[in-house]
Amino acid sequence: MNGTWSHIENTAIYVGVAVLTYLPLLAVAHLVKKRLRVPLGFSFHIFALLSATLVAWVVHEAHAAPHVDPPWVLSVRNALISTWAVFLALQVNNVLARFVWQFALEEQRRVKVPKLLRDLAKALLLLAAVLCVMKFVYGQQLGTIITASGIVAVVLGFALQNLLGDVVAGIALNLEKPFDIGDWIWVGETDGEVIEINWRATRLRTRDNNYLIIPNGNITKQNITNFHYPDRVHALKCSVGVEYGAAPNDVKNVLRQAVRHTSGVLPQEPRIRLKQFGDSAINYEIKFWVENRAASDDILSDVMTNIWYALRRARMSIPFPIRDVFMHQPAEADSVEQQRRADAEHALRAVDLFKPLDHDQIVALAGRGRLVRFGRGETVISKGDAGDSLFLIVSGQASVKLAREGGGEVIAGALKTGNTFGEMSLLTGAPRNATVVAESDLRLLEIGKDALGPMLQENPAVAEALSRLMADRQLATDDFHKQQQNTVGAAARREDYATTLLRNIRDFFSI
Repeated sequence: MNGTWSHIENTAIYVGVAVLTYLPLLAVAHLVKKRLRVPLGFSFHIFALLSATLVAWVVHEAHAAPHVDPPWVLSVRNALISTWAVFLALQVNNVLARFVWQFALEEQRRVKVPKLLRDLAKALLLLAAVLCVMKFVYGQQLGTIITASGIVAVVLGFALQNLLGDVVAGIALNLEKPFDIGDWIWVGETDGEVIEINWRATRLRTRDNNYLIIPNGNITKQNITNFHYPDRVHALKCSVGVEYGAAPNDVKNVLRQAVRHTSGVLPQEPRIRLKQFGDSAINYEIKFWVENRAASDDILSDVMTNIWYALRRARMSIPFPIRDVFMHQPAEADSVEQQRRADAEHALRAVDLFKPLDHDQIVALAGRGRLVRFGRGETVISKGDAGDSLFLIVSGQASVKLAREGGGEVIAGALKTGNTFGEMSLLTGAPRNATVVAESDLRLLEIGKDALGPMLQENPAVAEALSRLMADRQLATDDFHKQQQNTVGAAARREDYATTLLRNIRDFFSI
């Protein structure tokens, strides 16, 4: 009976020792996690349980009578000690991660530690724990273990040389850091955004949103272009051939203007170089700067599109790199020209500004007008620019933008087929008072001073009619005409506008 109570008493003591070991460890862990922000995690609970079990075992062995434990008890004890050593290494790694990698390097020195280096340190700690277990628990000689391990390592090295080469290359990439996660790089024939760098390979996300895994060994053997280092600004290039009849400086100005107004192109001045006198064209290289590498293909496409429209408006052709044979068909050409003039005459008759013109004058004006095209997103006119022409929208849509007081622009209105803009510049030569941007592909009929001037000089009365019409439009814009439509003041104001505009028109057209 006394033996039973003694056994129960000893068991209670051992359990109490284990509890008194486990609970303080949990308290310390909670304090360390809260105050020092050490991420101990679930592995610490296992470590605390193993520590409590081993302490209770030690107390039991100290108070028990001398005896020889059975082999299975020794095996269990050695297994517990081995497991405890491994989890101790994990806790040391957690402390290392918090105070060395995070606090000392990342927070204090702003040095980002690669994940590969963290994993390597963790592996070395676990290896040290295993070697200590083999030496002090199982009584193995480390020299014998290292020798045996070296032989095994040589055999595995031959079998896994490609994998080991990728791992070593991964370590080199993390130490040298030619790129980081989030960078856009070009490797070999592929470019993409770096998503992950691990032991064996680097993962890229391509433009098509596909994930490409490249072994680190392959990356270190090729040239690497990092588009985000030292910053994201980098240049794109494209080439175009223009006819020999166009003066190079004129071509450069047209190309430069087309590139400037392309969305995604940075404000740095584009560089246009004459590269070669080719067989059928003069070849130019266009260099411009962008920041968004992922959208570079789309930006390059928009630049090439705007170049086509700009050259077409400037009546500069892009010759075919072949020998073409053209069959002249006067009837069809005349038919196309007649149709174009008919469309222009119809559009001009629908414009209030040209209501004072008779049939012959409309026909003459349509023949002198110029049909131009603008691509979506191109700027047709800019506020403050000099101008002496009016634009009539034959097809397409555009938006009117005005400068905002705090900076930037705001959309003030929309223009559609049949609308006109630039009347004041046409009649008085005044600078453009707003910016107009193409919202879709635009076909415009441009009426310039040289087209309207001859008919005003032949019939000065037309200028007076135009001045009165513009005065009415000015009053409507000021919201003055709506409030005082039938008053004497409104009539006088209209007359002042008309007189001032008529004087400006006569001065501008010298009539």
